[in-house]
Amino acid sequence: MNKKTISTCLRGLVIPVLALVAMAGQAQTFTPIVEDSIDFVITGTTTSSHDSVAMFPCAPHGKTMKFPIVDGKFKVTGRQPLHTFIQIGDYAENDLRFIVEETPININLVTGEVSGSDLQQRFIRCQMRERDIDRVAEPWWYSLSDEEKDRIIIMREEGLPDASAKDSTNYLKYEDFMGDRDALVRQNIRENKDNIIPAYYLFVHHSELNYEQRREFMREDAPYAHHPAMERPWKKYWGILQQMNITGKPAPDFEAEAPDGAMHRLSEYTGHGQYVLIDFWASWCGPCIGSFPLMKEIYATYKGRGLVFLGVSCDKDRGAWLKALEKHQLPWTALLSPARKGDACELYGITGIPAVILIAPDGKVVSTDLEGEKLKAKLADIFGQ
Repeated sequence: MNKKTISTCLRGLVIPVLALVAMAGQAQTFTPIVEDSIDFVITGTTTSSHDSVAMFPCAPHGKTMKFPIVDGKFKVTGRQPLHTFIQIGDYAENDLRFIVEETPININLVTGEVSGSDLQQRFIRCQMRERDIDRVAEPWWYSLSDEEKDRIIIMREEGLPDASAKDSTNYLKYEDFMGDRDALVRQNIRENKDNIIPAYYLFVHHSELNYEQRREFMREDAPYAHHPAMERPWKKYWGILQQMNITGKPAPDFEAEAPDGAMHRLSEYTGHGQYVLIDFWASWCGPCIGSFPLMKEIYATYKGRGLVFLGVSCDKDRGAWLKALEKHQLPWTALLSPARKGDACELYGITGIPAVILIAPDGKVVSTDLEGEKLKAKLADIFGQ
């Protein structure tokens, strides 16, 4: 988790719905229900000293608009599809989310006191419970130095061999706060399975759920299943199912382009008695670029010990891919498989990059969820230190 975003984490056309079940190996397609646009009005009060509040669609994200604060009062108006999630904030950390409805809403951004529909009131109550945790967690977090925050994040993501007693204390406190926050998110979803509120929480927090939780919440018959905010959670869930489907089975073959324009198939490299590591990346992906030093270390360590290393780019711009190869001097075999139907990313359930796939000498997929220290540990276990 990025330490800069800790406060966020601690705090008339109807399109036919999709069939959420598809044959294994075929891509599922999400088609949302987009409801008629309506005019809405949200009035409220705040103690903010700023001269305006900001409003924007937040799940999915949209354009920001500002509305004046006069004598502590504001009025937000607009036109959005019914049941769109929007956020209103006063630049004083009193942000709240709302559901676009015909019933007028009045809100105190500071206390959370709200009038409106029952659905609106339930949504605000969910958020105020999150604020209760954040009020305790955020002052503690901001009291830490940048170095202390960095060490907590490293401990959480990769482990910290030289962790001090203070590091461990901070880490455990952080985990307690995050555990409370995660538990509350799941509670908010479970208590609202009869309405659309879960769509917001799944949009924001789906990456934090384990498989069992995803399986519980991702139900095609749920009232929130086809809300536009559900596109990203469904794609992630389908990717996980696809990866589960291919693990332990022969690696799906695909064709990709080399820098010289020649086309190659994955099957040229797999099933020939060596492990094959596929690193999915793109030139525009910051975390991918950040992973290159570790990947170069892994390549140098194992290139002569039975590991074939392939870098498969998802770039749509071939020129950007070639420039990135030149800039970063990647020493392994480079291939390009831009996102399209039947491409490598689709076949391997890749919904986020960087992503690493490991294939055994017999051509079967070993793992689809390796990265960082976990990848190093797996390779050390296979090849020895």
